Amino acid sequence: MASALLAAVLICGAACTATRAAERGGGQIHARIVDDATGATVAARVALTDGSGKAVEVAGEHPHVDCLNKRWCYVGGEFTAVLPSGDVMLEIRRGIETRPFVATLRANSRGPAPEKTFRLQRWFDRRKAGFVAGDIHAHLPVPAEARFHMEVEDLDTQVLLHMADSVSELPTNALFTGKLDEHSTPEQQIFVGQEVREWHMGHLTLLGLKELVPGYPDMGGGLEYWRSVPHLDLTPAARATRAQGGMIAWSHLCSLPGAESPVLAALGLLDAIELVTWNDPTTLPNHLAPWQESGFSQAEFPVMRALDLYYTLLNAGFRLPVAAGTDKFFEDIPLGSNRTYAHTGSVTGFDAWLAAIKAGRSFVTNGPILEFEVDNHRSGDVIEFNGSRQVRVRAKARSILPFAMIEIIHNGRSVAHRTVYGLEPVDGLYTMEVDTAVRIDESSWLAARVAEHPDIRRPILPRGLSVFAHTSPIYFLDHGKPVREGASIAYLQKYVRGLLHWLDGQPDFLRASDRAAAREAAEQALAYYERL
Repeated sequence: MASALLAAVLICGAACTATRAAERGGGQIHARIVDDATGATVAARVALTDGSGKAVEVAGEHPHVDCLNKRWCYVGGEFTAVLPSGDVMLEIRRGIETRPFVATLRANSRGPAPEKTFRLQRWFDRRKAGFVAGDIHAHLPVPAEARFHMEVEDLDTQVLLHMADSVSELPTNALFTGKLDEHSTPEQQIFVGQEVREWHMGHLTLLGLKELVPGYPDMGGGLEYWRSVPHLDLTPAARATRAQGGMIAWSHLCSLPGAESPVLAALGLLDAIELVTWNDPTTLPNHLAPWQESGFSQAEFPVMRALDLYYTLLNAGFRLPVAAGTDKFFEDIPLGSNRTYAHTGSVTGFDAWLAAIKAGRSFVTNGPILEFEVDNHRSGDVIEFNGSRQVRVRAKARSILPFAMIEIIHNGRSVAHRTVYGLEPVDGLYTMEVDTAVRIDESSWLAARVAEHPDIRRPILPRGLSVFAHTSPIYFLDHGKPVREGASIAYLQKYVRGLLHWLDGQPDFLRASDRAAAREAAEQALAYYERL
């Protein structure tokens, strides 16, 4: 009886809503979203906007996200909406490999709700190209909900991270299993990993864990505008992850470079760098403790952008691939807004994706699909040569989001670029290519990137990010010797000396042994850099 009464109320509510819309001159619409090539219904996100710029809500309960200055509704392939009178702008998006669909709708206030079918066209097929795409760093939604988000955003893999916090416990924290989450499918695979957070030392993304790494019951360090807790040393977490056969990524270098990043690199305890996760890597980070507490002036030890710090590590001989994620908690960013493409060939799945990232066969992006090769070699390849060599470098970027520049980077320097302000899309895609010769006279790395010029940044993406993409490097080693740039090595020496200076002040650690261990690790790292 109660069920029947509820159904009657819902039917009456829908009918009354439609009647009120008709009285205003509007009406209902029911629509399907399908893949143009296969005709299959596909999940997507939908934004409806009336003539005054106000969002029009899709009927029913569904997730939302804010992006590109619009309020989006996540739908499972079909949706119903009550349209106001006048023109309503419809936009449908599904990840970055599908052309956006845009149309103007006008409600029919008389007769039955019209049935519409909207067809989405995929312009890039990553699986045919041998890629798996995923988000390496998020916290919410929980796996049961994340799978639908992944379908909408066209993602294959998703890492959700356990994050210890004594004040605010994440629901994800109770869902670590050390294996693929039970809500995974062959198409969408979810793994709960762990983030260790230390606001002075840095954050680590720990992947492929069989067990949670103990010893980190809360965040470490302090933020003066939030709360302060004792500090933690990151090296035990990295070593424990190694012991489990897991993978260690430096979390969001773009926002929190951390004091221990060059230490873990020197000790061989880093497998990848999250180049774009929270901040824009073309701007300065928002956590500056390694510089502020170093004892050096800015003239002696200047703050670097995440891009430049990453290049400094590469120039000291570390072969560190790039990765990307969203650090998603709320509706302010879609899962996969920043994502990692890894070339896995004919193999798919989470394990293959992680292995390919670790091997350097990756690029990161929040829009552009990057193609990059040097003398027919791809990202992650290591080529030995003797003396000098001239190589042919090709890079191509295609994107549904606008960008103005594509560059070739050689040992941290832009050696070729193409810049077109006001680039017009062709068939919905912005496209640029660079094809150039580069002479190599020493051990080197080369990469391609799409990054906005600092004078004309257009922060159109969530959290003020501009359109960005970057490949992992290709390495050319003269007589097999690693890259060695004196200025970069000297900078990293100062970085570690700055950490030792801070430790001299006897900051409060959770365990006194942690402070001693952090000092020992920093001294080992400094000795390593001094030997280079």
